[in-house]
Amino acid sequence: MADLGVVDAALMRLRRLWTAPRTHEGMRADLGEGVELSTVLVVDALAREPGLQPGTCGVAEVAERLDVAPSTASRLVERAVAAGMVERRISSADNRRAELHLTDAGHELHQRARRFRAGYLARVLDDWTPEQIATLAAGLDAFADAVATTRHLSAESVSYT
Repeated sequence: MADLGVVDAALMRLRRLWTAPRTHEGMRADLGEGVELSTVLVVDALAREPGLQPGTCGVAEVAERLDVAPSTASRLVERAVAAGMVERRISSADNRRAELHLTDAGHELHQRARRFRAGYLARVLDDWTPEQIATLAAGLDAFADAVATTRHLSAESVSYT
């Protein structure tokens, strides 16, 4: 197996890619001073799900997409609602359930955040060839899929040798 130490070291260096002060300050300048990263994450979770039918997303789905506890997702959603980016509606299928919907401001925030991230990545990868970028994209996508399918591993199932 390839050197997992190199992968581990790279992931540790990237752990704060979007939250490091130098990046976060640029994002705040583009998205607005009052926009919290947690709101961007909630908006992104609601906007990105492929095949998502309008009104099918609640706090539980946001928790799953962000890989956080439901109580944490509930607080994050409340911030996004208070910021005017998300609104809660009573489900037409089940009036005991609240559905989450992006507001027009939430859709605009999603677009601005995507443009910022794409611009940032374009600057970082400026001297890479298209083939190198394609290889990185394919590898990261496969890695993200693997993490998603194994994120519930117990400590006992992981070898520390």
